[in-house]
Amino acid sequence: MGDFNTCLLKNDTRACHLRSLVEACNLHILPLKATHYFPNSTPSLLDLMIVSSSENIAQHGQCSADAFSYHDLVYLSYKVRPPKPKMKLLLQRNFGGMNIDELRQDAADTDWSMIDHVGCIDEKVALFNTLLINLIDKHAPIRPVKIKHSPAPWLTDDLKTLRNKKNSAKSKFKMNPSDHNREKYKLVRNRCNRMCRDAQRRHIHKSVQNGNPARVWKFSKSIGIGKSHNDPTPKDINIDLLNKHFSSSALIDDATKALTLNQLSSCPIPDYPSFVFSQLSDCDVKKNVLSIASNAVGCDDISRNMIVPILDILAPIITRILNYSLSTSTFPAAWKDAQIIPLPKKSNPSSFSDYRPISILPFLSKVLERVVHQQLSTFLTNCSLLNPFQSGFRPGHSTTTALVKITDDIRHGMDDKKLTVLALLDFSNAFNTVDFDILIGILRSLNISPTAIDWFQSYLHGRRQRIIAEDSSSAWCDIGAGVPQGGVLSPLLFSVFINSITLDLTSSYHLYADDLQLYCQGSLENLPNTVQTVNNDLRRISEWSKSFGLKVNPAKTQVMVAGSSRLISKITWGSLPHIVFDGVQIPYSKEVKNLGVYLDSSLTWEKHVCEVSRRLFASASSLNRLRNFLPIPTKIALVQTLLLPILDYADCCYLDLSERFLDKLERLQNYCIRIIFAQLNWLPIRSRRNLHILTLLYTVLFNPRSPPYLKERFHFLQSTRGQDNLRSAHAILLHAIQILVCCNLPGPYLAISSIQDICCSGSETARYTSNGNCNFQPTTTCVVMTTILLNEVKSVYVFLIRLRVLTAWLKLTISQPRSNHNATTRNSVAAYCVNYPRKPE
Repeated sequence: MGDFNTCLLKNDTRACHLRSLVEACNLHILPLKATHYFPNSTPSLLDLMIVSSSENIAQHGQCSADAFSYHDLVYLSYKVRPPKPKMKLLLQRNFGGMNIDELRQDAADTDWSMIDHVGCIDEKVALFNTLLINLIDKHAPIRPVKIKHSPAPWLTDDLKTLRNKKNSAKSKFKMNPSDHNREKYKLVRNRCNRMCRDAQRRHIHKSVQNGNPARVWKFSKSIGIGKSHNDPTPKDINIDLLNKHFSSSALIDDATKALTLNQLSSCPIPDYPSFVFSQLSDCDVKKNVLSIASNAVGCDDISRNMIVPILDILAPIITRILNYSLSTSTFPAAWKDAQIIPLPKKSNPSSFSDYRPISILPFLSKVLERVVHQQLSTFLTNCSLLNPFQSGFRPGHSTTTALVKITDDIRHGMDDKKLTVLALLDFSNAFNTVDFDILIGILRSLNISPTAIDWFQSYLHGRRQRIIAEDSSSAWCDIGAGVPQGGVLSPLLFSVFINSITLDLTSSYHLYADDLQLYCQGSLENLPNTVQTVNNDLRRISEWSKSFGLKVNPAKTQVMVAGSSRLISKITWGSLPHIVFDGVQIPYSKEVKNLGVYLDSSLTWEKHVCEVSRRLFASASSLNRLRNFLPIPTKIALVQTLLLPILDYADCCYLDLSERFLDKLERLQNYCIRIIFAQLNWLPIRSRRNLHILTLLYTVLFNPRSPPYLKERFHFLQSTRGQDNLRSAHAILLHAIQILVCCNLPGPYLAISSIQDICCSGSETARYTSNGNCNFQPTTTCVVMTTILLNEVKSVYVFLIRLRVLTAWLKLTISQPRSNHNATTRNSVAAYCVNYPRKPE
């Protein structure tokens, strides 16, 4: 609070810089009118109140002070009273107090064979649950536990006595404020504060040392570190109505559905073998049970903690139940019930749409879904049935690979002096509005066997859910549409459902789950035609959405024209046709948010760097308050888990940052270091970003499950003998990202174009030239770089070490750079990380 000597009523450079600085630090400026009135001058807003959270402000304002100042007085009232905790009564099992040996003995004595004599899958599951719960009740019965606000665990009786002495000395000083009483109070107060800090520090050190990561994180959240979760209990909202809001319903009429199903049934029969379920083994079940880390308890009261201690005994029984489900094409009805916990999306929710449903399903249903997911995913991958540009929920794919593809295509357009019209489509509640019958029709068209189709029908139909809120629960609601919330199979089934949305598109596109990015490139003179191409594809997407029962929200759809700043400045926006979706005009934006990254029209990344700074300061506030009480190993782990992922997320797609923004990211990393201690041997931000792009490059080159849309852009030559001196042997399209990587290499290295430029030959070079043939090895324009950096690479570690050794070797072995190489030749060396030619058949 004070006079910042910057008028925020203006939009000059100084005011914009102050607003950007405040936003980057995750702070908020409280709104005020003009606070400074000088005679014969324009009123200005100089006196500001900047707070970390405006939600804690009870009231604020300003009042005139003409009698003694040209400035108004500004004031605020802050909420400082913490909420009073409420006592909760929970029903829990003490799994830690179980005698595992006795439990295993009783489990071995239990007659599980009676499950095999039951002929219905529902009865098998019910009998299994009864036997297991009776067994666990004997060794870990359910007991009520009162959760109430208890005194600080580090507050001992001696500290309580000392605090009473401090309060007594303070009362005496207030009654008789003499020098003697003041010194006595200060002495007791300082001693009490010092001992309390030491006790709190010892307690934290003891809690985080020799503990497993789960306990450390649980303790860290208990002391206020990490994400703060809002109260999940809805207030003043009818949970029955909220459950009906969450219960999905299809958005398609019967006539349109019949037409769509008719089209799906008329699809030609594929020539690949049909998909059938494979029987499971005990090892498959054990592996999938142990791979699920959640201990959440579903409607059947079965949790992971009840199964894992006796998994060797239960694995054969569970295997027979799961195999019976697959062979009879029936999904147990008890595993279709879901409990919903509504979490508010913001601090003060006011409508049903402000809540996000978190679904808790039975544990064993997740095991069955995992094995089905593995078999179906393998079938879809082997038959190449999924869209190659779908990056959601696929091994080797991520938001980073999707963003690298899109931003690299935009840079291709910049290099070709083209503009890119980018449209980001937002589907409304897409996962919850999938029509069951259409999804089954799509699975049939993919040559899924009839028995598997019957199992999927049983899996989708007959589901219901209820909301759990504190001590109450809503009535059950039937689910009429949508892939199951929280299900392991749901993302894969949705990818299959939305797979055909891009069949008739003429523009480029990319999918990440239900996020669709559509973009088309053209010259400045041809920009209206480019916009028309995008509009035509949006019309096709609208028709597909209506036929398949999904809905795109035009209000949340974003459109941006991207290109070089010179071309952007020449666009005549008044005469440019509008982007229209389903009759709604979508305005052009200067910046859009795509998969968590902010893109601006010229890819300057200013908005994204500011958002990274804001998020990092927001996450660091809780950790920074307690940094003096945490041991260094714990602070390092917390910083690497909470803060560095914010810096590292998708940084491979914005390597062309200016020095100004790189310095800003460097300061953010230094801030993380200061939270731990004054010095830490971490990579600088530039080296850290190079590490990430090189690691991604290695993954694209050598991981068989890496995205094909990135791998197919690399050169793969069978032999490099006799081709080194051909100028056209390695055609490269340069990008701004190439220049950045190139500039990070030694100066003499920039001039290398062939092996003749090396004054002395190393052992690696001699071995390479003597062999002369590297089958299907990625190559660059520099043979030496191909040899040392990319030849027979076995790991990321070797890849990075060879890069560093090569850089140091070139500094010593290269005498003078050749001066007759043009800029294209000099910059071509760095193309090893962005050159994307095609591998020959």
